[in-house]
Amino acid sequence: MTLILSLLLVAFSTRLCEGSFSLLSEPRQTCAGYSGIADAIAYLTKSISNQTVANDPLLEVKTSLQTLLQLATIYQSCDDVTGPPGLYRVRDGNDVPTHYFCQTELLGGGWTVIQRRTSGRTNFTRSFNEYQNGFGHPDQEFWIGLTRLNRITSLAQYELIILMDAFDGATASVRYTNFKVGPASDGFRLVALEYSSGVGNSMSSSANQTFSTFDRDTDSSLSNCANSWRGGWWFGACGDSNLNGFYNGPTATTIARTSMVWTSFKGSFQSLKSSIMLIRKKRA
Repeated sequence: MTLILSLLLVAFSTRLCEGSFSLLSEPRQTCAGYSGIADAIAYLTKSISNQTVANDPLLEVKTSLQTLLQLATIYQSCDDVTGPPGLYRVRDGNDVPTHYFCQTELLGGGWTVIQRRTSGRTNFTRSFNEYQNGFGHPDQEFWIGLTRLNRITSLAQYELIILMDAFDGATASVRYTNFKVGPASDGFRLVALEYSSGVGNSMSSSANQTFSTFDRDTDSSLSNCANSWRGGWWFGACGDSNLNGFYNGPTATTIARTSMVWTSFKGSFQSLKSSIMLIRKKRA
């Protein structure tokens, strides 16, 4: 009975402190009791481990406790996370610890997901302020925010990996060994972008460009590239990629460079099915 009451108390306390983190522009506030809750969860997990045997129903409770511990613990960055891929509370780039999706299984782990497109349910035709602050949900479709990208990538050298899926079942990836976003005062310029390997460097024209949106046109084209692509990006003369472009589905567009494309993968007319952008501190 004591164990059950303890579990209920921990779960209830965690929910009280949880709040909303569906929008990164409205990060959840820290809870004064989080460290104590994390300690309590760890203690209960250890207690159950010492008392259970194979096929014991309490093993399911242990799994739930481990999930609660994952949500309650604060990490400096995804580089510090050793658990399974998922949501973790991270300080990196934030005034207040905020949930990031940490990918711990790809190429040694330590990756922070900074962009994700999977279904087109989230609108990426957003204002400059929205791209600056971030939007969406880190476990679903979202954009981490330019302010966070600047804060994180200014601390050290970071690398970038992009994973892409096409509607015909094809997959592709690209890797950049240096990725750095400048401050707001310089338009969140892509000050470092060094291509390493993959399906092709369709971001080549994005190097040293400021971030442009439909309501803040800073590209070097005579037209408003963000209007054409229907999503913000680091545009030169509109270029050969925009993973934040319009999610057009499996039907190709009639006009080139007007949807979510990576031209060296599926050309300039075919919208991709999904994309994930991940960054990690450069390792030796």
